[in-house]
Amino acid sequence: MGPTPEGERSPGTTLRVVTYNILAGGGERWSAISEVLATIGADVVAVQEVEDPAPLSAVASELGYQLLFGEAPKFRHQAVLSRLPVLAWQNHQDPAAWPRNSLEVELELPSGAVFPRIRVHTVHLTAAFQRRGRGEPDRLRELVAVRSRADHEPRLPHLVLGDFNSLAPGDGIRATDFLGQLSQWRRSGVLEEVGAIGRVPSGLASMRWWRDPQAEVSEISEVARAGIPRLPWLVHPLIELVPRGETTDAVVGALLPRAAVRSMGDAGYVDCLRRTHPRADSFTCPTYLPAVRIDYVFATPDLAAQLVSCEVAARTGTLGEVARRASDHFPVVADFKLTCKQL
Repeated sequence: MGPTPEGERSPGTTLRVVTYNILAGGGERWSAISEVLATIGADVVAVQEVEDPAPLSAVASELGYQLLFGEAPKFRHQAVLSRLPVLAWQNHQDPAAWPRNSLEVELELPSGAVFPRIRVHTVHLTAAFQRRGRGEPDRLRELVAVRSRADHEPRLPHLVLGDFNSLAPGDGIRATDFLGQLSQWRRSGVLEEVGAIGRVPSGLASMRWWRDPQAEVSEISEVARAGIPRLPWLVHPLIELVPRGETTDAVVGALLPRAAVRSMGDAGYVDCLRRTHPRADSFTCPTYLPAVRIDYVFATPDLAAQLVSCEVAARTGTLGEVARRASDHFPVVADFKLTCKQL
């Protein structure tokens, strides 16, 4: 069950926090993004993959948020939207540690809350899936930088949340469903435009093993066009050699990187979704064919003691349809009780 709309919450007794990757700057999808955020009604939103802050600023103004925009050293910036008073904030740019940035935001909680203030630390860790295991050391280094800043005095209850581009220990995946969809798009000709690195040799592109002239041409949304991972063109026909089924999912899952997320647990942080849903799949990406969880809300133990719920939001129903038009990531929503130490 997803989070309840804002109108069903008691003001000042619950803190709602969201992480949301809006995909490649939001494109022409801002109306859908705004609808998703309005329906969830969070107090604080960590936003990844911002490019132009202007449309996000308009959404923030419309929904009653203060916008904190942090420019990354290279590309794909981050932002925080807050309805809580912002006591201090800083945009961390460290090209030696990461190609992106991290925002550190100190927020004042309502009067009478068990904590007077908290901090939020955003992340959008290196993807580099084409580099296989070589991207994980980068992600680990980025998290070390974030955690070292979080340890500075005065230490406060805090969250580390965002797009980790890494799997959690024990999480499953739906690799073969996703690979099957890629194969269908390749055979129908869609991936010639959006899914391959390098131009397919013309002689091969005309052969039936590359493209089936009788294959049904699939519709592909703007979200899928922007979000499909780019792979060397030769990988795509090889995908069809991979046997489908749970065994393949397990084998592929065992090869995927998990050290970055594991390091958060080793450092004492609580995976909020796993705290409330120990065994659910809870896939966050991609929205057009959910297959993996890479978006997380981590809390310090004192804040995790106040956790009420954590959900992957907008996966079903009317809002789910909007979310699939808005981004290739579903938002992750965590609610914390503020009025007492014991739930």
